[in-house]
Amino acid sequence: MMLRNGVMLGIVAVALILGACQQRPVGGADSTADRLNPGETRRGELTSRSSYNVNDGSRFQRFAVPLQAGQVARFELTGALQGSLSLHTPEGEFLAASQGGADRMSLSHRADEAGLYLLAVSGLDHRSYGPFRVSSRLLSVAEGGPIEAGEERAGWLDGVVDTYTLAVTEAGLYQIIMRSEALDAYLTLRGRTDDGDPIHQEDDDSAGGLDARLTAYLLPGHYDIDAGWTQQQSRGLYTLAVETLPVPEGVSLRQSGPLRPGETVEGWMAGAALTYTLVVEALSRVQIDMTSPLLDPYLELAGNGVAHADDDGGEDLNARIDALLAPGTYQVMASDISGQEGLFELSATVAPFVLAEAVNGLPSLRPGADSSHRLIADADHYRLIVPEPGRYIVEMRSQELDAFLELYGDAGAWLDDDGGTGTDARLNVDLPAGEYLLIARAFSPEQGAYQLQVRRQ
Repeated sequence: MMLRNGVMLGIVAVALILGACQQRPVGGADSTADRLNPGETRRGELTSRSSYNVNDGSRFQRFAVPLQAGQVARFELTGALQGSLSLHTPEGEFLAASQGGADRMSLSHRADEAGLYLLAVSGLDHRSYGPFRVSSRLLSVAEGGPIEAGEERAGWLDGVVDTYTLAVTEAGLYQIIMRSEALDAYLTLRGRTDDGDPIHQEDDDSAGGLDARLTAYLLPGHYDIDAGWTQQQSRGLYTLAVETLPVPEGVSLRQSGPLRPGETVEGWMAGAALTYTLVVEALSRVQIDMTSPLLDPYLELAGNGVAHADDDGGEDLNARIDALLAPGTYQVMASDISGQEGLFELSATVAPFVLAEAVNGLPSLRPGADSSHRLIADADHYRLIVPEPGRYIVEMRSQELDAFLELYGDAGAWLDDDGGTGTDARLNVDLPAGEYLLIARAFSPEQGAYQLQVRRQ
């Protein structure tokens, strides 16, 4: 009897193991799975009698979905059940899992081959029970091509950027939005107006979450819109929409291009930074202002070995950069840190550099100077006196900031970032006798102690 009981217990154990192994939400085409044809909706409920996952005890129900090669299907799960969706090949290999909020989960997939795919509705954990509805529909997706204002297109990325063409016949403010539950959307707008002016804008996450948004004032012309992605995931469904926005009466917007001294540019901020080009013909004192009653403006200037940034240097929340710039071409980036949309004005004032005025009242330095200082403002200014011509070395050393030196005189301008050891700055220049403006600052906005040394080589 004991042997018989032992045999019986063994049979029961084997049966339980086999039964558990059968109850997974994957596997080959299953004749017991409910049929879910594209365009249909099925109701179901997960209960304690439903099949369960052996790894976490959650319950599941499977549906057999027939798909043809190349078809893109979208599945949605709604109802009281706190659940998720997963899709598997006809051979049982995992393909994709759902994404979404607690009240709606969705999953999209493009079939590589024809077959009967398995869609599993699973509870989020072993305590998830309740009724649900699962729907299936086929999507018509694009892989680029023409798009018009007021149109929204669904597309499917599969490791290749989709390019759309937008023909603009009437100047206006256009907004392009790319959304995706599967991808980190990335947008690029490029092209030229009919007048030949280039347009190039990019955006990653300005539409919230991982969605992308570009806003541009476009003159008549033909433009390319690249719908792409960042990060590793490069396969999935997305939507691309183009719409027009109203422009306030009397406003002429410019979203990029030249920023000419003495003029005011009006722009529309909606997420991504806008870039303008400033050309400085001679050594000058330059003031750049970005103002707006709605935004919290932020300005950056870069080029010719120089980088400046400002948030609230102007009145109220407006931004202002006041810098001495050598001749060259600079990029001015206008952005907003409040997350608002709206109009702004951008202007640049360029004044000739007068050395005597620039050094008047500044602390003096001479060759042989070796002193310690602490940077607490944007920059420290000094009057450097060179008594006789020769080659001079000016060094700024610091363990607390990335040193940057600027030297200006009637004979020219000299700049250095990392010419010394590590992030120390070092100028090694031939200087005529005379006075110079020496500026010591950090490459990026920082504060800290530093040492200055001036010597003749």
